[in-house]
Amino acid sequence: MSNLASKGIQILRESSPVVLEAIGNVNFIELEEFMKKKHNDVIKAASENGACVFCGFDIRSPEEWCAVLSATGLQPTPYVGGAAVRKLCVGSNEGSMQTLQVVTANESPPSEPIPPHHELAQTPEPPSHICFYCQENDPVPGGGGTPICRSDEMLDFLVLKYPGFVQRLETAGVKYVKITPAVDDPTSALGRSWKSMYHVQTKEEAEKRMKEQGSTWEWINNNNDCRITSPRLPAIRTCSNGRKAFFNQILAAYTGWIDSRNDPKKAIIFADDHSPMPSDIMDELVAYFDKNKFVHPWKAGDFMIIDNTVSCHSRESFDTDNGRRRRKVMAAIANGIDNNPNKSITTNLVLSTGDLIPSVGLGCWKIDKAVGANTVYQAIKSGYRLIDSAADYGNEIQTGQGIRQALAEGICTRSELFIVTKLWNSFHSHVDEAIEKSLRDLDLDYVDLYLIHFPIHQKYVPISQRYPPEWVDPDAAFPRVELDHSITYEQTWRGMERQVERGLAKNIGVCNIGTTMLQEVLNYCKIKPTVLQVEMHPLNTQQRLLRFARTNGIQVMAFSNLASASYVELGMATQSDSLLQNATVTKIAQSNSVTPAQVLLRWAVQRGTIIIPKSSKSSRLIQNIDLFHFALSDSEMTELDNLNCNRRFNDPGHFCQVAFNTFCPIYE
Repeated sequence: MSNLASKGIQILRESSPVVLEAIGNVNFIELEEFMKKKHNDVIKAASENGACVFCGFDIRSPEEWCAVLSATGLQPTPYVGGAAVRKLCVGSNEGSMQTLQVVTANESPPSEPIPPHHELAQTPEPPSHICFYCQENDPVPGGGGTPICRSDEMLDFLVLKYPGFVQRLETAGVKYVKITPAVDDPTSALGRSWKSMYHVQTKEEAEKRMKEQGSTWEWINNNNDCRITSPRLPAIRTCSNGRKAFFNQILAAYTGWIDSRNDPKKAIIFADDHSPMPSDIMDELVAYFDKNKFVHPWKAGDFMIIDNTVSCHSRESFDTDNGRRRRKVMAAIANGIDNNPNKSITTNLVLSTGDLIPSVGLGCWKIDKAVGANTVYQAIKSGYRLIDSAADYGNEIQTGQGIRQALAEGICTRSELFIVTKLWNSFHSHVDEAIEKSLRDLDLDYVDLYLIHFPIHQKYVPISQRYPPEWVDPDAAFPRVELDHSITYEQTWRGMERQVERGLAKNIGVCNIGTTMLQEVLNYCKIKPTVLQVEMHPLNTQQRLLRFARTNGIQVMAFSNLASASYVELGMATQSDSLLQNATVTKIAQSNSVTPAQVLLRWAVQRGTIIIPKSSKSSRLIQNIDLFHFALSDSEMTELDNLNCNRRFNDPGHFCQVAFNTFCPIYE
């Protein structure tokens, strides 16, 4: 297992399971980089040892965890056929899946232990892996662990002691019988309704899914509940490591499929004569599991990758201390491995919709129209897959031309690109009109992300009158920012949500707001903002805002990555503000044999943000994305953090007053 040791990661336990621990602060993006290099070793270790456990890492949300898993090559599969009540946290049940779905772990009552089982082994095609992540767990006694045990070794035990039982299992196979309700029952460990289980709304749709799985069914209890009998299924299967294993749901069904609808003794039967399992052997298997299980004490940020063909798992009951104890554990299943998963030259972050977004993109602000199309084309040709545009930039037509050229030449497909544009202040009550105009100019059917550019409501300017409307009417005798105080941010957000429903935007988000306003959006939103775009650099680190966004699963896209560089020519900064000549930055650049700009960009990527540097020079485009051959040390990251002085360059409260004689504060 020594090949799993790496900078910032040490091996705590070498076998059954392997346990890896962070040394110092290792966040999700650094762990994703580790996975990009070591994914085959991690999956092999899980196969040979039943599981890999990761502890002590800085992973704040299921979205961040999903980004780490996306680098392992684990292939996404929908959670269909399970009895446990779950809530979808990351991803969607609609359309194709770019990443693994993340769902809540079994939401059955904490007082009920969940017996050992292989995930979805009661279905014809159980997943190859199941992964668990702890987002939150108060450090109090009272259980709540996720015990695991190798089922190949459990079969060795059975072969020695009960060879006849093993032979019977292999010859006859088993069937599972359970009664599922019409509505989710959170009081039961198997209370998932047949609607939720199969992602359907009608009995006819459910019957189609059950038929596809080879199950038989009977509608009972006033034709609302459904008794489902699985097809004949094997109880012993071959593991990914080549050994045979006691791979099934026999113990779970026999000891745990009990509620107001189900009798566990009838839940698992031999497939040939429908006789029950021998109780003495079941009791011995429970004792074997209890004696040989491994239990990792959950802490926030910990996760495990379990090879579902090798190890079974369970859940301990736990004490909620009358609701005061917080425990959030998530799960994700996978079916199969992509042995070459990391085709992107950058790391990727995961949005709550399950969409991937590259960590490095091209920012189109201030790119001249004359070179706009070629700049975007050259960026895509150089490996960029994220393009950040906006109506206010005035170059969406040229941006679209560059995209079309790249697609026409087959450099990439549309689905491989992540295109961003923004709603300008004058269209906060006309969101439909604004996005339709942007899509026409970009020549696209949809954008991957639509952002509210500023939390400033300006008076509506018809497209036919002036476009882009900009901050002021340049032909006015006394140009001022014309505000409309009748519009609320919530009304604008409803318009943004409508674009997702219309299929014109896959994700929506916000720009230039702080924690208070972001929390308000989270309070009233029907569709969660997936991205927050704000000014961030070592002079304006916004640590608390970043922490808040990360904890809530909102990815942060940082603009003005080089601080003052874009503002000097606008008279909003001076050369003395430049970080490119800063002694700390140049020292770190020299020690890493990179440029000062690369140090600033790497700092931003390494802290888990998305960056969108701008350049129209091909050589600089390549340099700006070449950030993954080096890493900054903890001390170097701290040195850069310590440059913070809350210096903000893009502040409407300042430049609108100076340039347009209008006070438009959005920050304190």
